[in-house]
Amino acid sequence: METNNINNHTDEEIIDYANTSEFMTFELGKMKYAIELPKIREILTYPEIITTLPNTTKWVKGLINLRGEVVPILDIRIKFNTGEAIYNDNTAVIAVITEDKRMIGIVVDKVDDVQRLDTSTLAPVSDMGSAIPAKYLKGFVRLANNQMLVIMDIESVVHKDELKN
Repeated sequence: METNNINNHTDEEIIDYANTSEFMTFELGKMKYAIELPKIREILTYPEIITTLPNTTKWVKGLINLRGEVVPILDIRIKFNTGEAIYNDNTAVIAVITEDKRMIGIVVDKVDDVQRLDTSTLAPVSDMGSAIPAKYLKGFVRLANNQMLVIMDIESVVHKDELKN
C-alpha cells in the first residue's frame, strides 16, 4: 500500500496563509497594479452608454446603471496620466465597493488575473517608483518572475474628497 506524505514540503513551498490575501491584477499603461479581491464586486466590459455629468473633471466619465444601482465611472488612467486612454476590447471597468458602501467603477487598460500575495513582503513605494503618487498606493511586491506589482489603495483613489478635484 502506497501512502502520500502531504507534509513533504521544502521551506520554499510552504505558504503562510495568515499573511496572504487575494488580489485582482490589472494594467495601467506599462505597469501592473492590484486591488484586494474582497473590494471588487465585479468586472465589466467598458459600457457603451454612460450618462455624462456636467461640470466634472475629465477623469469622471459619468454614471451607469448596474443592476439597478447608479454607479459613477472613473477613468483612473486619465487621473494618473498613465498613457493614452484607449477604449478597446481590453478596456475594463472594475466595480469596487468602498468601506462606506459606495460602488464605483474604475476604468483600467486590461484586467489580468487573481493572485495570492504575501502581504508581509509589501515594500513601500517612493514617489519615483510609479506614475501614481505614493499616497494612492499601499506598496509593491516582487513577483517570482522579478516583475513589480504595485498594490493600489483603492479607498484613497476613490475617496469622496478626490472626486471634488
